[in-house]
Amino acid sequence: MVRGRVIRALFAAALAAPLIAFACEIPGMKIHWIADYCMAQLETDDEIPASACIAKELALAFPGDCAAKRHYKRAMCQLSVSRGTTKDSVERCVADPGFVGRTVRNGGVGG
Repeated sequence: MVRGRVIRALFAAALAAPLIAFACEIPGMKIHWIADYCMAQLETDDEIPASACIAKELALAFPGDCAAKRHYKRAMCQLSVSRGTTKDSVERCVADPGFVGRTVRNGGVGG
């Protein structure tokens, strides 16, 4: 009985390990970060004018979605710092879990 529980627990841990290993500290979906980055870059809240930028950014290759989200968060922080819309440094902005764009926060453009 105990052996069966141990085996089930080990099996469950083995199944969960890849999910834990691939957890990303940056929330949201890559496409939402791209949309927020493009709209921030163009200083618009409308995804239609940003569609060419979004298509261009979607064509870029990253090792994975988390790497892409890190890239776009850093790029958005750099924009925010350079425009004076945040007083933090780029590094502090990147480390701030509350710094996300509207699309990421809402789970989509229309959300």
